[in-house]
Amino acid sequence: MESYDVVIIGAGHNGLVCASYLLKAGYTVLLLEARSVPGGAATTEEALPEQASGFKFNLCAIDHEFIHLGPVVEELELRRYGLEYLFCDPVVFCPHPDGKYFLGHQSVEKTCAEIARYSSRDAQKYAEFNDYWQRVTKAIAPLFNAPPQSIIEILSNYRLENLQSALSVVGGVNKALDWVRNMITSPEDILNEWFDSEFLKA
Repeated sequence: MESYDVVIIGAGHNGLVCASYLLKAGYTVLLLEARSVPGGAATTEEALPEQASGFKFNLCAIDHEFIHLGPVVEELELRRYGLEYLFCDPVVFCPHPDGKYFLGHQSVEKTCAEIARYSSRDAQKYAEFNDYWQRVTKAIAPLFNAPPQSIIEILSNYRLENLQSALSVVGGVNKALDWVRNMITSPEDILNEWFDSEFLKA
């Protein structure tokens, strides 16, 4: 019976990445997956071969953005093995039963123009919303690419200038509590705070 240093259950994209790094480090790895297709939420498959032959769908994740914030693609040379991201525009099409529709674009300006068809206030708020969450992403992205640490370790390694820099990203000390609240608030509540149009929130 073969033995392994590590057994990983689930060959989703996280399991695949974990297994790859462990193999690079010299460990033996057994990666187990119940499905016949690896990749988990990152798979693109021909899901409706009879109704839509040749059309492929992302069955779980509608996007795969966070991978671009880290070094995984480069360090594992994934493009060399055929990885290709297709950045579509528009990125979102949301039809409504009454015939209305919404298109979300790569460009914030184009998306705001689309939103303005339904609510000029929501169009303005979307620009602010996007800017806010871009800053939040910039603030937390380094944590994705660092070894896990306890809160005590994180705070003990923060110099004053680093803390001030992080706070400036979220809007200063007075906004820090708002930032924490936003991180633990439900998506529904956040959308209700920012936007008016039920059609757009949906």
